[in-house]
Amino acid sequence: MTLQKNARALSLILALPLLAQPVLAGDAASLLKEGKFILDFRYRLEDVDQAGLAQDAHAQTARARTGFQTGKINGFSLLAEAETIAHISSAFNDGLNGKTRRPLVADPEGMELNRLQVDYTGIAKTAVTLGRQRLNLDNQRFIGAVGFRQNEQTLDALKITTQAIDKLDLTYVYVAQVNRVFGHKSPQGEFEGDSHLFNAGLTLSPAAKVTGYAYLLDLEEQPLLSTATYGGRVAGKYTLDKITLAYAAEYAHQTDYQSNPRDISLDYAGLELTATYGGLSFGGGYESLEGDGGRGFATPLATLHKFQGYADVFLTTPANGINDAYGRIGYETKLATGPITGLSAALWYHDFEAERIDRSYGSEIDVEAAVKLGPKVTVSAKYADYDGDGAFPDRRKFWLAFEYSY
Repeated sequence: MTLQKNARALSLILALPLLAQPVLAGDAASLLKEGKFILDFRYRLEDVDQAGLAQDAHAQTARARTGFQTGKINGFSLLAEAETIAHISSAFNDGLNGKTRRPLVADPEGMELNRLQVDYTGIAKTAVTLGRQRLNLDNQRFIGAVGFRQNEQTLDALKITTQAIDKLDLTYVYVAQVNRVFGHKSPQGEFEGDSHLFNAGLTLSPAAKVTGYAYLLDLEEQPLLSTATYGGRVAGKYTLDKITLAYAAEYAHQTDYQSNPRDISLDYAGLELTATYGGLSFGGGYESLEGDGGRGFATPLATLHKFQGYADVFLTTPANGINDAYGRIGYETKLATGPITGLSAALWYHDFEAERIDRSYGSEIDVEAAVKLGPKVTVSAKYADYDGDGAFPDRRKFWLAFEYSY
């Protein structure tokens, strides 16, 4: 990394002490009394059996986040959060340990500053956040924090959001650095550059929210991922007697941007429908990411684990694109008494095909369940079974997790 590249991210971090002065100069007792501690712990077991690799992965990892968010002084507040990830067992490839005979479980050990941000809310219906922060936009299809992984994705960024106009949510984010799930020790752990994110959402009614966006990604370490994505989304809910119908439809067009050496012109389309009756829900959808034979539609800052199956086969869109037709059945309920306060379960089925040519990419079945033990504890299990149909290696994954959040 050059000094010039580092300076972009450093300038945001170094500006924090100046903006934090109104907070630090305030009444210490008030800052502490009105503030809140942050404690988030997760233990997870992850087993992976992947065709073509000599050994399976058996990962046990633990993540702890600790921090504090102050109260507000003159509209300013400060949040600081550290993150530690430890390996309880290490029979897996974490991306750094060289165990390439085993499948990848992208939870490397390490300790880092997860978030350090100054927030300002002194302008009516407007919030400004500067520093290292978590960001999720819409359904996280393009911009997300990848909360599933132990080391989440954060941004060194300036974010401005406003609701000054009734029913209109406006967001602008300048991103100097992306801190990825692979950790700062990895060659793929950071993306630097000058990226700009624009998002505008207009709520017409509970049945229709229309969102438009432009995500201009300048990623110097990976110029092939430097893209401009322009799109729109409409989503909403209708209630008919005791049945709630939810829908979402989205389209985006992607071109090359900044130092990208390729000429890119690719499309994305998605449609999803869900019906809920009591705690039972049925749904399905269709997603299409175009490929031109050389590159596929890219979503490098997305929460990719949420999409195209939990087995994470298609974290990078194939060169011939991908179509995903999927269905889901789920159940969720809250309990008023006893140690168990909530239950949820879901079953997914995905059928994958190439977008550009006539070729099957296989299918996948996913099962997940979670139990809430009060407001702070969750125990969950998840299983993914991908059948590659000869296109990609078969794999099976199992997770068991315990989470505590204060």
